[in-house]
Amino acid sequence: MKITLPYGGDAVSFEVEDRRFLRLYDPVDAPAAPNFEGEIRRAIDNPIGTPPLEQIIFPGAKINVIVDDGSRPTPVSRILPVLLGKLSEIGVCERQVRVIVALGSHRHMTSDELKERVGASVFARYEVINSEFHDPKQLVYVGNTPDGVEIHATKAAMEADIRIGVGNLVPHPVMGWSGGGKILYPGVAGENTVSYFHLKGSLENGNLFGREDSPIRTMMEGWVDTIGLDFIVNTILNSYMQLHSAVAGHYIQAHRAGVEIAKGVLGCAVDERADVVVVSSFPADQDFWQSPKGMYSAEYALKGESGGTIILVSPNYEGVGPHPEYPEWMGRDDGDELVRGIFAGKPFSGDALAMAIGNSMSKMRRRRKLVVVSNGVTEEDMARCGCRHYPTELLQQAVDDALAGNAGAKLAAVSNGAETFLYHT
Repeated sequence: MKITLPYGGDAVSFEVEDRRFLRLYDPVDAPAAPNFEGEIRRAIDNPIGTPPLEQIIFPGAKINVIVDDGSRPTPVSRILPVLLGKLSEIGVCERQVRVIVALGSHRHMTSDELKERVGASVFARYEVINSEFHDPKQLVYVGNTPDGVEIHATKAAMEADIRIGVGNLVPHPVMGWSGGGKILYPGVAGENTVSYFHLKGSLENGNLFGREDSPIRTMMEGWVDTIGLDFIVNTILNSYMQLHSAVAGHYIQAHRAGVEIAKGVLGCAVDERADVVVVSSFPADQDFWQSPKGMYSAEYALKGESGGTIILVSPNYEGVGPHPEYPEWMGRDDGDELVRGIFAGKPFSGDALAMAIGNSMSKMRRRRKLVVVSNGVTEEDMARCGCRHYPTELLQQAVDDALAGNAGAKLAAVSNGAETFLYHT
């Protein structure tokens, strides 16, 4: 049997004996909304858990519209004209609105990238800026965590009377699901705050991907409550990256309603678990910082709590990604001890965020055998991570090697690994 998986804007294939193949996990063929703009407007005009925007926005209010960056599939350039058009109807002037691109820990987007992200018309008419991650002069203290860690966020994002978040709903390895209050934290948070989130998450031993009860999301939503996120617009896209539906309103209540829809669109039931899972990182293809989301999804299709092999297929166009220390931390086994040391006040001079994500992935590495098929990262990169590496043209060999020595081994595949929610029946 020939299996074809997305590989960035292209595709790759491998063959496996019929008797060994269980199934291809592919999201359901959910229909696109008949009218994109109409669906966004419907959601905005029928908010969940909040009054309509007409009752939230007051004359002269300074409004920050916070959107996610180019590493996410959210159709921001099509959403903004509808949302900003609604604000204009209410009487909001263009000078009252600032659009902030929430980068989290990602690199700054260039002017051309910002223009593409928000759309040429919005870019020309509104102030559009990147959030800040590193520069303390552009960050502001907004409070403390329950255990005394200072919370900092982009100053420009906090300088507003009204904050509106725009994002998309997909499973997430730390937060359980993206969207909702995540647009603020870690979206516009400073380095230490973002690191704190992920350090906390790295102490969790299980797989949080697609879990609504993620303790990290609960913690984050408490922080958002102290700062204020007045309204969200979140989309649910089908497997063709088309708008299926949208929700708007309260950052928790609307978010949870959207998650229920997303489960039906992105979810696949696992009825028989495999020994080997081949997973495409699509659409998180940018780098090895993003692409391992596919591994979190794939793990739910493997037998048991440990053992088995995950083969990640990803272009990783930008290599390892923005945190060069990350592979080394992924390859270590003492992450929990070091994280607890940081929380206890021990000095740490490295990249705490890289350590946090690396520690989470090191736990998966110790549970499962991890293989990366990619031309965007090197064998040396992956050796530092504790992963076996094959160039893309040797995908077939990677599959054959994973199945070798076990005549009864079964294989499954996942086509849209970064956004497919697998669950057990």
